[in-house]
Amino acid sequence: MTPAIKLALVGIVFFVVLLMGHPLAFTMGGLAVILGYGLWGNPNILNLFSYSAVTLTTNVAYVCAPLFIFMGAVLERSEAADDMFESMYILFGRLRGGLAIATVVICTLLAAATGIIGASITMMVMLSLPAMQKHSYDLKFACGTIMASGCLGTIIPPSIILVIYGAQAQVSIGKLFAGGLGAGLLLSALYVGYILLKALKNPEVAPAISAEEAGKYSARQKLYMVVKSVIPTLGLIVLVLGSIVFGVATPTEAAALGCVGSLVLAAAHRKLNWQMIKECCFVTLKTNCMIMWIILGASMFTSVFLGLGGNTIITNLVTGLALSRWFVLGVILIILLIMGMFIDSYGVLLIGIPIFTPIVYALGFEPVWFGIIYAVTIQASYLSPPIAYAAFYVKGVAKEDIPIDLIYSAGLPFLMLQVLALIILSLFPGIITWLPNKML
Repeated sequence: MTPAIKLALVGIVFFVVLLMGHPLAFTMGGLAVILGYGLWGNPNILNLFSYSAVTLTTNVAYVCAPLFIFMGAVLERSEAADDMFESMYILFGRLRGGLAIATVVICTLLAAATGIIGASITMMVMLSLPAMQKHSYDLKFACGTIMASGCLGTIIPPSIILVIYGAQAQVSIGKLFAGGLGAGLLLSALYVGYILLKALKNPEVAPAISAEEAGKYSARQKLYMVVKSVIPTLGLIVLVLGSIVFGVATPTEAAALGCVGSLVLAAAHRKLNWQMIKECCFVTLKTNCMIMWIILGASMFTSVFLGLGGNTIITNLVTGLALSRWFVLGVILIILLIMGMFIDSYGVLLIGIPIFTPIVYALGFEPVWFGIIYAVTIQASYLSPPIAYAAFYVKGVAKEDIPIDLIYSAGLPFLMLQVLALIILSLFPGIITWLPNKML
């Protein structure tokens, strides 16, 4: 049996078993052992689990992952988002679409402070959706804004997706964080621009709050609300990301610093107690275990894939076709978008790294730039039916019963904006690469 036939067999069996609904981690890990033994005939393949587990648990790059998760869990329970929404509600409310803009701004700050998608969407469904419904916002428009904005944590550091990509693809996590800032702010700007155009074209979709409601606070009170709610969180963001970008601390050291800062913010909001710390530790443990199991299974599957010569075969096949490298990149991104319709974000990330990164590097694309492009593409998986996790967050948390088809369709305009962002980032790669190239 030739290596190409073996590789095709591995791919077919993997996707058949995956579509049967088995957990991703055990699908990849189990098939790695079974197919590795069957195709290699080497009993030592049974040691793959212990070898991969030791390699994973001794990789210092992953240490920052549970620290960032803990930081996000603490901030989620500190009620910092509640104060920010109240201030942004008054600050932007008099604009058409102002509440939706406030949602984008808060989600951008939360993404840079927590990086946890589920937490951001859940908080905004509880805070922003009732406010927008109260002021007669179109329900589909409101849901789409929350879903898209809440997913910004995929790309804006401290993104766990970027941490895993950097560790797996051997790319500087600090430079990925720096590159993710430009791409994340571009997406936020596109969302705000779309909201303004939508509200200008059809004011009934996103009306402004009344002058009486906005006039409850004086200009000095509004300034105080913004400073009190935004500055502490923004200070924590600058402390964590600034220390990485300017070379003062490694991502792991900055994550530890962020944990301390989040505890200080929780104490300032009088939410710091042993019960909260216990809950945050449990959430961190559960989330980190889920991620590590998926990485472990993916590492085992990647070992078999590479051992069968998969990366060499695919790279030689693609580079030998004499096609434009941009055409090949476009095909890769389309494949990733289709994968995101059926597989969760971590699956798309870990399955694609060993397959696509050798191709992209062979075609001469910059590693940090492609890593961010990859993350933006993965972000689209949260809005892509039928496995659109953002839709299920909204459906599960909303106080009223919202039809799932309405939630699915709500995310489509923002999904198109994400595709537009990919095009812009491809035409102007400096949006991603400028800050990493300036890092100390």
